[in-house]
Amino acid sequence: MAPTAPAATAAASPAAPGVANKAAARPARLGLPALPGLGLAAQGQARAASFCNRMARNVVAMATGEPAAPPVAANEELTEFVDALKQEWDRIEDKYAVTTLAVAATLGMWSAGGVVSAIDRLPLVPGLMEAVGLGYSGWFAYRNLLFKPDRDAFFAKVREVYEDIISG
Repeated sequence: MAPTAPAATAAASPAAPGVANKAAARPARLGLPALPGLGLAAQGQARAASFCNRMARNVVAMATGEPAAPPVAANEELTEFVDALKQEWDRIEDKYAVTTLAVAATLGMWSAGGVVSAIDRLPLVPGLMEAVGLGYSGWFAYRNLLFKPDRDAFFAKVREVYEDIISG
């Protein structure tokens, strides 16, 4: 880009010729002429204002007076949930087995997450797994969802499994 002409800039701002000449010495951006009166001092003020605006976003205000009461509905729901959980825990006969099962399930989920994370870091495996997933999804849709008799049979099987889970 070509620098702006110093004579045109100085003529626009006769009160501050030094500032205008410094602005004119720099190349103009996008071919626009330099603004008269915007020298280094104005740029410094703009930077300070920008900094102050950024700092103002980091301010946390604290209200004075009495603290607000916690929502009653949330506390009641939590209390009801905890009471229901205590009742269910008291109904369980073999607490040792339930606790062991919960710990084993937690460790199993943690281990499975580690295995999936390790496999995901291998170079070619994620793309291969994605292709396998897309292929299986297409096969499942073709086999169970594409045609009306297959779709009705699939939804009947889903309802049957749902009823077995709910009733048992």
